[in-house]
Amino acid sequence: MFYIFALFSAFINNKSLYEAFGFHGEYPIMIGFLLFSDALAPMDAVVKLLMNILSRRFEFEADAFAVNLGYSVELARSLLKLQIQNLSTMDADWMYASYHYSHPILPERLGRLGWGRGKAADEKAADNEKPVKAADREL
Repeated sequence: MFYIFALFSAFINNKSLYEAFGFHGEYPIMIGFLLFSDALAPMDAVVKLLMNILSRRFEFEADAFAVNLGYSVELARSLLKLQIQNLSTMDADWMYASYHYSHPILPERLGRLGWGRGKAADEKAADNEKPVKAADREL
C-alpha cells in the first residue's frame, strides 16, 4: 500500500513525464492521476498474483496444521459443506485459480488432505449428520 503512495509522489512531480505527453508549462493533476493509474496497472497485476500465491500457501499450511492435529476428516467435511453452501465452482484451471482466487479450490485442498474417491465414500457412509442444503435454498 505504501509503495503506491511513494510511487505517486515521485510520479506526480515528474515534469519530464508531463512534457513527454505535450504539457509544457502546466501540469494538471488529473492528467497525472490518469498517467499514474495506467503505469500502475501492470505492477498491480504482479502484486495481486504474488498476494494470491502467498494467501494460498498460508491456506495449505493451515490445512497441514489441522491434519497434524488429527482433524483431517473434520476439515474435509467442513470444506465440503462450505462448498455446497456457497455454491462455488469445483472445477477451475490451476493457472486461472492461482491468479484469480486467494484460496485453493476444493479439489486441490482435498487432494492435499489425501481425500480420495474411496475415502470420501466411506466417510460419507459413516457421517450421521443431517444433510446440508445449499444456503437454505431450493435447487
